[in-house]
Amino acid sequence: MLDKGAHHKEELVKDVAAFANTSTGGLLIIGFKTRTANAVETVSEVTPVPRTLVNTDTYRKLIDERVFPQVQDLELTWIDRGDGKGVLSIDIPVQPAAARPFVIPAPTGRDEKSVGGLAVPVRRGDRTVFWSAPEAHRRLSAGWMAIGSPAADDSSMAVAPDETPTAAPDRAKAQRILVAMPFDAPWLRFMQNRPPMRRVRVEVTQAVEETLRKILSDDVEFLDQEIGRVYSVFTESLGQLHTELDGMFTPEDGPSPPVYVEVPPEWKRTDPERYKQAMADLSGARDAFLEARTELMNALNRKGMLTQQ
Repeated sequence: MLDKGAHHKEELVKDVAAFANTSTGGLLIIGFKTRTANAVETVSEVTPVPRTLVNTDTYRKLIDERVFPQVQDLELTWIDRGDGKGVLSIDIPVQPAAARPFVIPAPTGRDEKSVGGLAVPVRRGDRTVFWSAPEAHRRLSAGWMAIGSPAADDSSMAVAPDETPTAAPDRAKAQRILVAMPFDAPWLRFMQNRPPMRRVRVEVTQAVEETLRKILSDDVEFLDQEIGRVYSVFTESLGQLHTELDGMFTPEDGPSPPVYVEVPPEWKRTDPERYKQAMADLSGARDAFLEARTELMNALNRKGMLTQQ
């Protein structure tokens, strides 16, 4: 793998992508010999390699350029063993399920293993192999059915010059969010008016709960890291808003079934500090949610994710 030839570079990116495609991640070690017995590979000898042959920056650049999407939190560590030699470890942490599969350029002379110039390496026991044509077809077919087929015009398959290959799945998730939480949702308009939160109609609390359920049931993650971080803050704020609304009370002398929930007005007289804190918590949760939603919508808009399908 220290050889600078094309084959050794292919082997490196193939193994990194294969471990990234597992649910456990993996660790590549350069500077050990292994042996296989009963289908189990074990370290048999430490064989430190010259430090002059190992450039971690070059390795990282090679992996970043040839493995797509980029492997998150990849760590390359040089372990010095003295005499100008050492061992290199490449730690591939568990990757988000939504990022898989990781693909690499089709290996030289092995185009029959690839789909459209790409190959998908996976681990099979102690070996790295590629998806077979039937396996690639089965999985591509499942994705095709899930997100819909491209338009008949072949040009629609091309990625726009300013669009990353992650944009299509991220845009699909953005559309699902807008379905769960439309811009004109009555409960959202209610929150945007920033009313006093001492009394809230039941249909608003139910709509918040239903929206949260839909949002959380979609466990596909955003591939764009910026949007992913903003989306995480948004879901937390929506959850906190639901928690605060769920803590409100049904009036004892109100209609049945109840049409609203409230912060008990008698607290204002019997326990003013509790009343004040409850109102502050409700208003704070409302404002934090609205701010997080605005940040999410702006992030999606910057990435061109709010276009209608």
